[in-house]
Amino acid sequence: MHDGEGFIDAFANAVTEFQTNEAAVDLMRHRSYSEKGIMDFLFVSLFLWAKEKGFASFNLGLSTFSGIGEKPEDPALERTMRFIYENVNRFYNFKGLHSFKEKFHPTWSPRYLVYPGPGNLPAVSIALLRANFRNSSAE
Repeated sequence: MHDGEGFIDAFANAVTEFQTNEAAVDLMRHRSYSEKGIMDFLFVSLFLWAKEKGFASFNLGLSTFSGIGEKPEDPALERTMRFIYENVNRFYNFKGLHSFKEKFHPTWSPRYLVYPGPGNLPAVSIALLRANFRNSSAE
């Protein structure tokens, strides 16, 4: 998406190799001062492009930390991850990204993280955050 002067205001790249007959968003960004709704328009344009190209579905990607640690009886580490999801927006806006994706009414499917033990979870979480920050999308 370009502004009135031709500068790039927002972009997203689509990947078509992960699932048969499915397009997916890989990376999306917009300038902080971009016009409100620019990402919505960009995504609707991507959906229309995918449909025109014959893709049966469009994958919006993961929603990191969403749905984890919601119950009081969940393990403390999962409740900590929930706290991060709800409150840590300085480096990555997990909740905002989930809200953005949710407005398109996706079909969410669970994904699981298997790790050796609770003592390894902080290091695994940091590695995932780094990979997600470098390679994923943030609105």
